[in-house]
Amino acid sequence: MDRVARSAFDVARQRVGRVLAPLVFFALLVAPTGLPAPAHRLAAIFAATVVLWVSEAVPLGAAALVAPALAVAMDVTPAAKAFAPFASPLIFLFLGGFMLALGLSEQGLDRRAALWLLARDWVRGSPARARTAVGLGAFACSMWISNTATTAMLIPVALGLCSAIRGAASPEDQPKFDRFAEGMLLTLTYACSIGGIVTPIGTAPNVIALDFLERQAGVQLDFFQWISFGLPTGLATLAIALVYAHRRFPAPVARLDRLTAEVRDQLHKLGPMSAGERRAAGVFFLAVAGWLLPSILKVTLGAAHPAAQWADRGLQEGVVAILAGVLLCVVPGGRRPGVSVLPWDKAMQLDWSTLYLLGGGFSLGAMMFDTGLAEALARGFLAGAGPLASSPFGLLATATFLVLWLTEVTSNVATTSMMVPVLIAIAQAAGIDPLPTTLCVTMAASFAFTLPVSTPPNAIAYGTGLIRIQSMIRFGVVLDVLGYFVLIACGALLLPALGLGP
Repeated sequence: MDRVARSAFDVARQRVGRVLAPLVFFALLVAPTGLPAPAHRLAAIFAATVVLWVSEAVPLGAAALVAPALAVAMDVTPAAKAFAPFASPLIFLFLGGFMLALGLSEQGLDRRAALWLLARDWVRGSPARARTAVGLGAFACSMWISNTATTAMLIPVALGLCSAIRGAASPEDQPKFDRFAEGMLLTLTYACSIGGIVTPIGTAPNVIALDFLERQAGVQLDFFQWISFGLPTGLATLAIALVYAHRRFPAPVARLDRLTAEVRDQLHKLGPMSAGERRAAGVFFLAVAGWLLPSILKVTLGAAHPAAQWADRGLQEGVVAILAGVLLCVVPGGRRPGVSVLPWDKAMQLDWSTLYLLGGGFSLGAMMFDTGLAEALARGFLAGAGPLASSPFGLLATATFLVLWLTEVTSNVATTSMMVPVLIAIAQAAGIDPLPTTLCVTMAASFAFTLPVSTPPNAIAYGTGLIRIQSMIRFGVVLDVLGYFVLIACGALLLPALGLGP
């Protein structure tokens, strides 16, 4: 089913959302909550926005723009603070990532990479193995590169793979591969988020947690200690995602006999790389080098070295992405005089709605923490858990559960920044080692799989137009639940075995 031919369920869901969103808004607005006035009003805005996002009663980007505007109109926060997250460095990382993806696609490099991957001996002819290859590649890359950057650079490859596989199928089987493509993109997206938990540099919440552990709890974890816990946890969760994708989004055929021959023929037709492809690849690898260089300098020279400190300040991911994206619009493409690798008019065709969606999500998350709404929700949940949260395992299980679902609708960076210090303080007050809870909560902040706004990788994949919101929610809920059990099992069993727990 495509987005034009919407099902009756989609239409009904949108109608319900248009009625339910204002009802929820006004009900929460008049209900006694005991919250400060700004947090109370924001709770009503937040709940109504979530309803609009889930129901798609209005375009997701439009709902994301209305939320901060309402917050300003209702005196929750000043306009400058409400709209500042729309200029977050992550937004520019997204913008540059989109431009990189468009540049690779404009020169056909994404298609060449997809065909090359399909031509590997262990993948040839098998759509299911091709999906596994994409998931493993995304997982490995996001261990070292931003989840968002990894998704942005691999989405064109995945789209090219889906196109090549669909083209090799018989005409009557081709529509069946639309659902397979949906599973391919979701697998890629979730593998990027999962891979980020493996290393301390994989995603920003990891670094935030390490900082709080050192400053508040006096606990220092080195690179190897983090990986010794993160890698088994990540691999177990990735295996679950791959198995579920295989069952939920099966390839219509186990093997395409025509695929190998089709791939060879198309690769032959492409011929050697053109000047535009080489230049697009050069800019792409330059961006990857820029993303990796700060971490490489920290490891090789030490964090205190001037070069490492400069790279950490000056080569932020958003800066690298924007410079690379603009460079694509400047470097000649080689096909026609005066035409760049990525013409500016093509660059402006990127998905602005997804950027609005992200900015609105960041804005809501920031306001939740500024007004105290997020902290009130966290403390209320832990208080409701009662004695369960007073034991080491109980605190780990309840806190991980809370963060797992809170991060679905708020920034994982903001969630980690607010929740980790609160939970460390709660653990210390109860005489509990804060390390297991902190590690599991931090990794849970990356397990945001349910909504397009939950993480930038989700938003990028959703922005392709090939993923239905209900498919993302269904797959995401299953992965959230099973990932939760993986986290608490590893936290309770693996950490003590590694000497990192009580």
